Amino acid sequence: MRNPLLVAADKARRAWWLVARPFSVGVLGLVVDEQGRILLVEQTYRTGWYLPGGGVRRKEPLDEALRRELREEVGVEPAETPRLLGLYWNFAESKSDYVAVFVVERWQRRPASSLEIAGDAFFAPTELPDDVSPAARRRIAEYTSGARDVVAQW
Repeated sequence: MRNPLLVAADKARRAWWLVARPFSVGVLGLVVDEQGRILLVEQTYRTGWYLPGGGVRRKEPLDEALRRELREEVGVEPAETPRLLGLYWNFAESKSDYVAVFVVERWQRRPASSLEIAGDAFFAPTELPDDVSPAARRRIAEYTSGARDVVAQW
């Protein structure tokens, strides 16, 4: 269920991008369960399914940002050092976004509650929902093909 207040905040953030042309760094987790399924989230401020993650805070290391975002959004605690799948950039909408995507194959899960997450579920890479984001679909395809250390446009 989309939260109207968060939808409005997302629209305001996008308008700000046009004026300020910000530079942002984010992290995403490609969390894989024992059956090889991928964890995806539905957000409250936009439709579709996405990899869990979010923004990196000032002076925050990427691995710590990933752990924080996974813990806050879906209650996932990596049990080993996540592996970097790739670094990506996005210059659409007058912004400069850089995203590091990490693979998390060993983890533990605790209950989590986030205003940003409407729901989450695991999906087989061959049975992704129709409305999975195109970028998440590409990252999952890279993972299943054995790609490593990718540097590419989002």
